[in-house]
Amino acid sequence: MIRLPDFSEDQEYRILRESASAYAAKELAPRAEQLDLEPASWRVKEAISKAGDLGMLAALIPEDSGGGGLDSYAFCVALEEMAACEAGIAAALLAHNAALLPAAIGEFEGLITGIGPDAYPACLAFPGDISLSGGKVSGRVPFALNAQECPVITLLPTGGGDTQAVTVRGDADGVEITAEAYPMGLRAARAGSVRCDGAEPSNIISGGNMVEEVERVLFLGLAAIATGISRNALLESYAYARERYQAGKMIIEHQQMRIFLAEMLSAVEQGKALVKKACEDGGLAPAMVAWLRTTESACKSAMDGVQVHGGYGYMRDYGMERLMRDAKYCQMYPLTSQEALLRLLGLSETD
Repeated sequence: MIRLPDFSEDQEYRILRESASAYAAKELAPRAEQLDLEPASWRVKEAISKAGDLGMLAALIPEDSGGGGLDSYAFCVALEEMAACEAGIAAALLAHNAALLPAAIGEFEGLITGIGPDAYPACLAFPGDISLSGGKVSGRVPFALNAQECPVITLLPTGGGDTQAVTVRGDADGVEITAEAYPMGLRAARAGSVRCDGAEPSNIISGGNMVEEVERVLFLGLAAIATGISRNALLESYAYARERYQAGKMIIEHQQMRIFLAEMLSAVEQGKALVKKACEDGGLAPAMVAWLRTTESACKSAMDGVQVHGGYGYMRDYGMERLMRDAKYCQMYPLTSQEALLRLLGLSETD
């Protein structure tokens, strides 16, 4: 076993981390390969429903509104612990909570229908080209987590107006969902494309800077998930390196193997620090920085983990190739690294 350095956290976060870790070890770790290879709707919903005991079905909704009332860092702590066992379910919960976020910070026009912790997993169809005209929703989102068989879809219309978000039923007329043909990673999040052609919105939500807040939650959550992936790569690689022998000694005794493991350990500690700092600072730019650095580190940790495992690293039985695929998806969504870097520079420039 390898002992990770103690990370300074308040007691409430430590308790949540322990609870999320226990849930992940019991419900996700034994089913990680199955959730990746056969992410059937019922299997995903069963895993997500059990996260409700942690308040993860409405984590960012205030308690007085019936939600879990978690702050950003508490949410990220739970996601990291889950991703250290199975990143797809963590991503599904991230998208679900991001889809509920506009309902928590905005004002509704008319009755509130179909939104709540029981409507899971909700789909966040973002980013994309969506319009609301004449009370109808039209447009397309090429990639959306939780798109398949979702009960409710949250969309963020582009271009002007007071309307910041709309929701539509997943089975509404004018809504077409196409499953991703062969998803590379985060398969339990059941991604697909969403097309609306004059669909009737079930809710129209206005007020607040919803787009930026949704983006911030996505970047923070994906950074936490990437940190969990790095941790998974470290623990699996360390255990393997202590079991296998080469040239008459355990491979962990070879210097290059120890360098791989040390870099993974550094990635985990760096990721935790970046996520915590970004949560404390608030704002979009720190969250983007955390996402950029942690997803890059997760991709490297997973690839180094494959190297530690040698030829076995490419076999599904050992799980390292799954981590590599999941890490790459975290790096590609909701935008590319190059787009994020250019946007980060724009956020930092002053007149």
